[in-house]
Amino acid sequence: MAVPDVMPLGAISRAHWHMMETNGEAADFVIHYNEFMDSSSELTPYGRDHIAEIAARMSSAPFPVIVQRNKFNSDPELDRIRRELVVRVLTDLGNQDADQRTVVSQPYSNGINSMEGEQDYGRFRNTRGNLGGGFGGGGGSGFGGGF
Repeated sequence: MAVPDVMPLGAISRAHWHMMETNGEAADFVIHYNEFMDSSSELTPYGRDHIAEIAARMSSAPFPVIVQRNKFNSDPELDRIRRELVVRVLTDLGNQDADQRTVVSQPYSNGINSMEGEQDYGRFRNTRGNLGGGFGGGGGSGFGGGF
């Protein structure tokens, strides 16, 4: 068979997008320290919902479950207790391999703080069909309604 002169649309970038999606799914299996109440091993309501989501997806996903350690690794004993709690909950929800797949570690990314989040949200709002505001706003010359 001959090599085609033109690759099918999306053939070159498909692997890149697939890798980004896979990395995003792996990040879904990170239980962050803010999903626990203060300096305890008690889960917040969001943390309980998140563990239930993870438990439902574990059998069909190859990713490890990461329990984020405390800032600056300040309390390894609390991290160990949180890991044991997560393993127990995941096992009770039908995942027998939870002990082998759950680790205490840093998440894949550092995340962002509230100031960075506010700035990102503002940039997002200014680039998405803000009819008349900002560049590409939809009206006039694209510079905020025309001149």
